Amino acid sequence: MRRILFTALILGIIATANAQTEKGDWLVGGRVDINTGDNSTVIGFSPGAGLFVIDNLAIGANLNLNYTKSADIKVTNFAIGPFVRYYFTKAKVRPLLHGSINFGSTKVKTPLGTESNTASTLFLGGGVAIFINDNVSLEPIIGYSNTKYKNFEGSGAFNFGFGFQVYLNKGQVDKLRGK
Repeated sequence: MRRILFTALILGIIATANAQTEKGDWLVGGRVDINTGDNSTVIGFSPGAGLFVIDNLAIGANLNLNYTKSADIKVTNFAIGPFVRYYFTKAKVRPLLHGSINFGSTKVKTPLGTESNTASTLFLGGGVAIFINDNVSLEPIIGYSNTKYKNFEGSGAFNFGFGFQVYLNKGQVDKLRGK
């Protein structure tokens, strides 16, 4: 009985959502990724913020922090870069596409020593934004990332991430600024 009530409550929240993805609105949030590929595991965190330049299309910047472990190699990445995100509908559950390119530094530890490097990563993915109220969505996203290093061989991996976004309309942003 509790499960039925909980499910009904969640569906009711989703059904009454009216999110802010119109021109001039903002989104602030992040994504946690778990990647597998090339016999390695990557755990990442990507906070970011963006502005809707037209209805349903946001452009912004994000920060990527990643840790990779593979056999006896450990890699730490720090990168920043732009992203673009498009929501296909104004429904409560919205399909979306997300793309980003990030530039940053990498530190690699092996049994032979530690080396620093520069890297660029391209990510392309899609998912759904599930709006739980007017201003908050939960977003499972799947995609592919390809990383190129200055002094190392590049790598690619399929990613599964889970995001959380807060949407603010222009009036809410003005209140935060004290206007």
